[in-house]
Amino acid sequence: MNAPIPMRPAEQVAKGASESPRAAAMSSATTLITNLLRCILWLVRHGIYVIGFSGRRRGNGTDVVTVRVAASPYLYRLLTDANWLKQHRDGNLVTHTWQAIRFGTVIEWEEVTCVA
Repeated sequence: MNAPIPMRPAEQVAKGASESPRAAAMSSATTLITNLLRCILWLVRHGIYVIGFSGRRRGNGTDVVTVRVAASPYLYRLLTDANWLKQHRDGNLVTHTWQAIRFGTVIEWEEVTCVA
């Protein structure tokens, strides 16, 4: 259920059928958008508030979509494989950024704590 949608049908991959660059780009975009929709619907069904999403291209040429959600203690139970990504300090506040991956989409949230 959490697996991303395959980019091409298994028959095409097995046959080694080649796609035009345009067809490959359309297939990739459709996959990213479909996985984003599945991820957002899954989060909303679990009562997680979705703040927004963004996309970017990594250095190796792959596209990644990140969904930002509001921090919640429930996230640790829902996303048991969450990883700590980074932290930064602003005065007495420390912001911790966490992320997990569902449906081929990165889910990210920040927690702010006071160290004073």
